[in-house]
Amino acid sequence: MLPILYQSPDLTLYAYPLMMGLGWGVAYQIFFGLLPQDIPRRYAFLLYWGVFLFAWFGSKILFLFTVPQEITKDILMQASFWMGGGFVFYGGLIGGVLFLVLYRSFGLPLNLKIFWPIVPALAIGHGIGRIGCALAGCCYGDVTDWLWGIHLHGADRHPTQLLEAGSLLLLGFYLLKSRRPKQVLICHYLLAYGIIRLIIEALRGDVIRGLWGPLTPSQWISILLIFAAVIVHFRPKNPVLAN
Repeated sequence: MLPILYQSPDLTLYAYPLMMGLGWGVAYQIFFGLLPQDIPRRYAFLLYWGVFLFAWFGSKILFLFTVPQEITKDILMQASFWMGGGFVFYGGLIGGVLFLVLYRSFGLPLNLKIFWPIVPALAIGHGIGRIGCALAGCCYGDVTDWLWGIHLHGADRHPTQLLEAGSLLLLGFYLLKSRRPKQVLICHYLLAYGIIRLIIEALRGDVIRGLWGPLTPSQWISILLIFAAVIVHFRPKNPVLAN
């Protein structure tokens, strides 16, 4: 755990926001690097930054819905919450999808050419962000005596942040290198991340996530993500993302 990477009288460099920013920056480069030249850049910029803002607020809102109410009251008015920690990935994903719906509803172009680059950019940017979680010590694993255990918060724990980061980076590179049809790869991302997150959640030890019945909120959403992957895969053609 290394929450502060550098500190001086004039500057404090926090690991978590740095890695989050790096993740978004790398995602930006991947998105625009994969974007076909015939896509007008004004639409691409609107899409990227719209997803960014909606994902930011969506991740915060789902965090507020999942943590205990007494914690919500303490952090809601803190600038450090809105500008720093407290991101829930699935909230960000829901926020990003909401922006895509709004984007489409205004008649703006949303086809496979402009949508596809979001997927590998998301996987790799997310993986980099999870390294920030490991450095900050959040999203930590349950106590374990397995050899891969890392010492966090007074005990040896499953390295859930690093496991998720590594899985996402591998998934992202697979998406970049595979020659399979893009719609198939989108299904692979949904299916793979749903399974990854189900496993990671089972290994986590932080109680701040809360439970919805027998499962955590992220496990329920992971199950929905897996079903969505299967449904999209077996549809003959998605008219929304048609070329």
